[in-house]
Amino acid sequence: MFKIDNEAIGDFLSRLITEKFPSARKFCVAYLETDGKKEPTEEEIRNMANRLSQIKKGRKAVQIYDLPIFSELLDVSFEQILSAGKYGVPKNSRMTNYTVAQSHNEKEWMTYIEKEGKPILNPDEYGKTVLDYAIEFGNYDFLKFLMDKNYIWFDSRKDNDYIMTFGAGTSIQRIKFEESYKGVFIRQPEMDDLQYKLATEDQLRMYIISLAADHNDLKMLEKLRAREIPELYYKAHYLSCAHPDIRVHYDKNMVRHISKSSDKVLDYFTNPFEIRDRIRYKDGSKRRHTFMFPYISQLLNMLIEDDSSFLETALQKAIAHNETTMEKLRLLIEQSISNGCYYGNDWKKEVDFYENGSIVSFRDTLTVTGIITNVVNVSKKSKDNNKNRLIDKLNESYDNIRNIKMLDLV
Repeated sequence: MFKIDNEAIGDFLSRLITEKFPSARKFCVAYLETDGKKEPTEEEIRNMANRLSQIKKGRKAVQIYDLPIFSELLDVSFEQILSAGKYGVPKNSRMTNYTVAQSHNEKEWMTYIEKEGKPILNPDEYGKTVLDYAIEFGNYDFLKFLMDKNYIWFDSRKDNDYIMTFGAGTSIQRIKFEESYKGVFIRQPEMDDLQYKLATEDQLRMYIISLAADHNDLKMLEKLRAREIPELYYKAHYLSCAHPDIRVHYDKNMVRHISKSSDKVLDYFTNPFEIRDRIRYKDGSKRRHTFMFPYISQLLNMLIEDDSSFLETALQKAIAHNETTMEKLRLLIEQSISNGCYYGNDWKKEVDFYENGSIVSFRDTLTVTGIITNVVNVSKKSKDNNKNRLIDKLNESYDNIRNIKMLDLV
């Protein structure tokens, strides 16, 4: 137990400020900036300097709202301040993945990123990286900062990188020097845990998609390629030879976050999108394929369960996609028969329907044309008759595509 002694507290703070700041004015500027004033005016600085002078002389007491800022700037605990340094455990000044991931202070982030040895690259004693903790704490500001400043990215913009992730990586590197030839040293970047985790785990991207949906951040969702999975790029170009494994990437929690998001976000996730193919046509252009969000069926089921106000719009979009797919499929099959690629019902061997993700595909081996896409169905029913009619129409269009091999188009 100790008594509050304003004079002793003033002396204690005065010593700390002298040790850690070149002048009292600099401390006042730092105080005001930490308090949220980006460019404090001369009057604000002067008023703070006068108040600080009174505190140092013991004529005024430290206020409750001063304690967090004094503690941060002077690196001492509240108890140390109030006891004039006589009591209290010294504040732990060591920055860790755990503490930085909770911080909303850009200066602290930068200090940790630039810290010698680059501890930000390594997991802690619990095997967690700074990204793991930031996602756990929902620190969207920190994650957004890292991406906006290009310290981390989830899309390299290079199709050849799109395998386990979209070429995710980090620009934060611990550099080592190696002798290459007769005393000539070159710098070699090491493979660090953060880089390895980014490059091999698409789950991190999915966690941030959930946060971006919660924050209604369309720009971030586009940056993350939130509607896509990497496998669409390295498997879709094979058309009927291989199909993306949709189920292995499914994250129910992410889709649940999307289902609870704004109409603007739901509009984004229920719009079709195009992906590039590695195959080029004679004119040099790359073949393209239209897909919908791989988990659109699961998302629609959740919207039905929640009786979402966006459900009708989402169902109409899905129906339009299914019907367009059916027409494209019919046209491609008829063209392949006309150009002599297939005779009779031979075309049926090139139509494939893959239950994993409801993927349908067809290829014309003569003209190098074809289609691969996912189609949509739902298993839930609405309490609204009009919406149920749309659900029935959607499922009917799905069944028509799934059973297209039963048709005789010759």
